[in-house]
Amino acid sequence: MKLSLQTLVAAAAVAAFSTTAFAGADVEGAKALTKANNCMKCHGIDKDKDGPSFKKTAAKYKGKADAESKLVTHLTTGPKVKLEDGSEEEHKMVKTKDMAQIKNLVAYILEQ
Repeated sequence: MKLSLQTLVAAAAVAAFSTTAFAGADVEGAKALTKANNCMKCHGIDKDKDGPSFKKTAAKYKGKADAESKLVTHLTTGPKVKLEDGSEEEHKMVKTKDMAQIKNLVAYILEQ
């Protein structure tokens, strides 16, 4: 029984540390990337500008398994987007090749 209890405690510790290690975005890193890419010119955290707010984007993708991949594609391919005034333009691609930074930015957006 002693070995089983030790195993259970060790498994619980691993689970606790692994979920906290990957939970949440690096907010400061994401904000730095939004600043470097001038994202807040067109997007607000909770208010629409020319583009949707991060909160609106998060709501759109809430519960969708492909949310991260769709947003990564959106940020890295420059698709055509409709602006508030009805005009269209190519969305600017994020200026980094570091996929970890891009995924962190996506996590930050989806956490809003």
